[in-house]
Amino acid sequence: MGEIILVQLGNQTSFCELLSENSNGKRIRVKIGRNKEAKLPLNRVLLKTGTTCNSHEEVVHFSERSRALMDEIDLKIAWKSLSGNEDIVSSVHIAEACGLDSNPYSIAAVLLSIEEDSTYFYSSDGGFGCHTEEAIETQMEKRSKECKRQKEISDLLTTMDKGELSLNLTKDQKSELNHIREYAIHGDRYNRSGRAIELLSQIRSGSNESIQIYAYNKLTECGVLDINYPREIDIAGIPKTFDNKVLLEASCLKDYPTSEEDILDLTGLDTFTIDDESTTDRDDAFSVVNDTIWIHVTDIRSLIPENCEIDLEASSRSATLYTPDIILPMLPSEISEGLGSLDPEQNRRCLSIKLDAATGESCFDWTIHHAKIKSDKSLSYRQADKILSDKDDPLHLTFSHVRESMQCHETARIRKGAFALNRPELSITVSEDKNIDVKVLQRNSPSRSMVAELMIVYNSLIGTYCADNRIPVPFRIQSDPEDSLPLEMPEGPFKWHSIGKLLRPAKLSTTGGIHSGLGVENYVQASSPLRRYLDLVVQRQVISYMSSKSNRYDDTEIGTIANIADTQFRTLRRIENDRLKYWFLKYLNAQHLEGPKEEVLKAIILENLDERPSNFELVDFPYRGKCHFPNTVKPGEQCYLQLNGVDLWHKSAQFSFKSTIQ
Repeated sequence: MGEIILVQLGNQTSFCELLSENSNGKRIRVKIGRNKEAKLPLNRVLLKTGTTCNSHEEVVHFSERSRALMDEIDLKIAWKSLSGNEDIVSSVHIAEACGLDSNPYSIAAVLLSIEEDSTYFYSSDGGFGCHTEEAIETQMEKRSKECKRQKEISDLLTTMDKGELSLNLTKDQKSELNHIREYAIHGDRYNRSGRAIELLSQIRSGSNESIQIYAYNKLTECGVLDINYPREIDIAGIPKTFDNKVLLEASCLKDYPTSEEDILDLTGLDTFTIDDESTTDRDDAFSVVNDTIWIHVTDIRSLIPENCEIDLEASSRSATLYTPDIILPMLPSEISEGLGSLDPEQNRRCLSIKLDAATGESCFDWTIHHAKIKSDKSLSYRQADKILSDKDDPLHLTFSHVRESMQCHETARIRKGAFALNRPELSITVSEDKNIDVKVLQRNSPSRSMVAELMIVYNSLIGTYCADNRIPVPFRIQSDPEDSLPLEMPEGPFKWHSIGKLLRPAKLSTTGGIHSGLGVENYVQASSPLRRYLDLVVQRQVISYMSSKSNRYDDTEIGTIANIADTQFRTLRRIENDRLKYWFLKYLNAQHLEGPKEEVLKAIILENLDERPSNFELVDFPYRGKCHFPNTVKPGEQCYLQLNGVDLWHKSAQFSFKSTIQ
């Protein structure tokens, strides 16, 4: 049997049973509900009622009776009666001023009322003081504003739930809508996710993820977000525009600031670039004179001073981000599509490599030069393939010489253990009106193979130059596969999958070594300084050494820069893959679920795990997914699959097995 007391529990007041007090009088033990006990500081006690109880039901009865009396308490009337009293008033005085008896129920009701509405009285020295008229007016004004704000928020949530929003949102509505928007994009990563969930829970229950998806869908209905909004970019914190300081600096660039005294003039050579048709940032080219081949990579080092605003921004971005619907360049367009791009009829500086036919076992004798070129023609891969196939084309012999030289180099690499995974590449472009164009690019087309080999030659020779001269750069090394590769397999998805499982990941190192997959030593990436920051760093190292025999960065600095850039680069590649998958699944959804087509899809089974979804690759597209297969089918077999559903939020699709293809 204990006394009924009123205590502060968190943000609410509750009646409970007092069980005992500590001997020091600082803490008490109470019974909350039927069976739960708690220890509380003595200062949490608001009222000792003097009423004892024999059961939990008696505590509940006391609470209900006290709370019922709250309807008879008018604190405004009590304030008018007591406000002239300068002394502290008690809860008994307030109860009597409201016309109630001074019994424990009334006293408890007064405390509960003041706890609920502190407009007229405030706690002071064990009793209560009366607020001044000015203080009451201020509180009433604040309360009115808060009521108005809560109604505005309620109206915002109600209209959003209907897929509508007012065109004239108040300041508070805009602020709360921003919380919801950020949560819809970032989920629990958003630092005010708690506030967003609190708001959304008023109109939607469920898990945090389901609330986030609900918010995202509703905001797209309201036009706040595009249904195809690239959330991945925001989550990674990648800026979609350049800072004004960067743009100002880029607008002030005036060609190359240094003299051309040591620059080799190659503007008289026939020089060409080959890129995708949509490419606007051309960073590599080649020239041919007699049997000599030149490989050129645009000199960005001479355009961008180290630690300038442009350089710092490029370092932060790490690389250009390419997705089907958005491209976020590493460098401002004044450089990437202007002064740094190897456009036709424009004089451009390059870090160039001269290749001559070798007299020994190697394919080439070579030298590196700081040069100036002028591109004669910008070609697409389609145009270059036509030149290579048309013997009557004026450029056929020139391009064929380059191709044959590169084939010789590729053969030499293969003899050293290189292997080519000529897996097709999925290319997706999205127009402004959201039309999706899906193409499959063959990496082994004549011109693509030629250009790819030119870049391997360039990067490996730059790496060899750095290794020979002890220039610290981030070499890319790859250990031998864990087991012998199934090279005898027919070319196709099953072979690529089997080889991929055996490959060891490439690693960065400031010490040169073998890249087993490419079959070369001392491989670096230096061929794309417009698009990759590490390539620009390598270029700085090489040109600095060529001009002064000194290194701009030491081993430690290169290691730090490389690790930071590589981490960011992996993030960008993950985003590119995610966005590519998103748009491809959207394309599949439109073709096979929303449109009239319902035919099955051909696939190659890559594995068959007992009772678990297993990997497959579509025959017509280089897309891999998962599906349950019967135990009777084997990896490497072709089959028909039915597309049953697409989940664009999670970027996944549901397939079912139909039959094998005999």
